Amino acid sequence: MKRLFGLGSVICILITPTRAEVEAEIPFGIEAVTGIRSDYVHRGFQLADSSLDFQLETELTLSNQTSLHLGLSHLAESGGGFAETSGYLELTRTIGDDWQLGASMTYRDRRESRLDGGFDFGFFTSTDLAKDWRWRNELNFDLGVDGIWFRSGIEWSTVITDDAFLVVEGGLSAVSGYLDRDGLNDFHTRVGLTYAVSDQVSFTPFIGSSLQIDDRSASDLFYGGLWFEVIF
Repeated sequence: MKRLFGLGSVICILITPTRAEVEAEIPFGIEAVTGIRSDYVHRGFQLADSSLDFQLETELTLSNQTSLHLGLSHLAESGGGFAETSGYLELTRTIGDDWQLGASMTYRDRRESRLDGGFDFGFFTSTDLAKDWRWRNELNFDLGVDGIWFRSGIEWSTVITDDAFLVVEGGLSAVSGYLDRDGLNDFHTRVGLTYAVSDQVSFTPFIGSSLQIDDRSASDLFYGGLWFEVIF
């Protein structure tokens, strides 16, 4: 509990308002992201040590209220055997002024992993609680491990300068039939600072954590990394 309080205090000090203002200035296109991280943590499970990853993402606007997100990614452990290749589709629908509803389909192919790959189907809601706050809930059915994962999280963002913004995320997750886990899963956080070198190029150093709740045999996880993003 002391660790949760201490980490929460750090987050409160770091946070302040709005990623959307910066994103509005970035032109539409395909976003390529490459990065390095000290640990690869997925839904409260450490799957790899130091690793490199590459992602391609784009968004298609189908109407004023509906958009389709597509992405491909590959991650490989440095000097290890773990590797993950995945692709996803996400359909988002805006309801009124504040709510977004969506559904996603992801396929993951994993090598030498404690979590098997396979299809993952998800549903989510997202809304702006205030100008700089966003609340998102996710429910995923992971057919690879034949389990259910639920997350409820808050994001707070702030523009620091014309070229930089800070994003802080925190949330709780719960699982059912996820390997040997049932019930509350983890309390997780991530802090990222994005600096735009130009309209097309930016980089984001980040740190994160996953504090285990019900699984007393699992260690708390802390990681950091750097993403390099190009839009073209």
